[in-house]
Amino acid sequence: MTHERPLALFDLDGTLTRRDTLSDLLYHAFGPWQVARRALPLVPTLLGVPLGRVHRDIAKTAVLRAFFGGMAEGEFAGLAREYATDGLPRLLRPMAEARLHWHIEQGHRVIVISASLQDWIEPWAQGLGIEVIASRAERQQGRLTGQLAGPNCRGEEKVRRLTERLDPQAFTPVYAYGDTDGDTAMLALADYPVYRGLR
Repeated sequence: MTHERPLALFDLDGTLTRRDTLSDLLYHAFGPWQVARRALPLVPTLLGVPLGRVHRDIAKTAVLRAFFGGMAEGEFAGLAREYATDGLPRLLRPMAEARLHWHIEQGHRVIVISASLQDWIEPWAQGLGIEVIASRAERQQGRLTGQLAGPNCRGEEKVRRLTERLDPQAFTPVYAYGDTDGDTAMLALADYPVYRGLR
C-alpha cells in the first residue's frame, strides 16, 4: 500500500476551543437576555442530559429548534460567518492552536471532525486551508427546520463520516485529538491519540 502524507484529526469543542461553540454562538448572536428567555423552557431537557434521562441529541435538537427553527437560510449563514470570524477564533486554546498550525505548516492533511454545525466551522477552516466534517442543519424551502440533517457527528458517526471521505489506513502516521467519550472512536484510529492533551 502506498501511504499518503500524515493525517491529523481534531475535535473542535473542548479540544481546540475552551468551551462549546454552539452556546458561545448563541450569546454572540442573540445576547444574554434573549438566550435566557428562549432557554428557560429548555431547562428540564438540558438538565436531563447529565442525569442520563435525556439523550444529548434530543437536547441539541431542542436548542437548535428554539433558536434557529424557521430562520431564513441567508440570515443563519450570515450570523454563522460572523461568528466564524469574530467569535470562534477567540475561543481557541493557545496550545491547541499552536499544534493545529504545526500540522498545517508540516503539510499534513488536517480535518476538524465536530458535532457542532459545519456552518460556523467551515468559514473559519477555509481560512486555514483545512477540512471539516461536522453535523449539518436541515433546511426546507429556504429555512432551517431546527432539526439535524442526518445523524449528530459524534462517537462512531465521526469515524463513519471520515471513512466515507478517505481510508485512514492510507495515511502514516495518523494523529487524533479529542476530549470526551464522543471522540473515543476517532482516537482509536490514531497512531498518536491525544486525549485532553492540548490544555
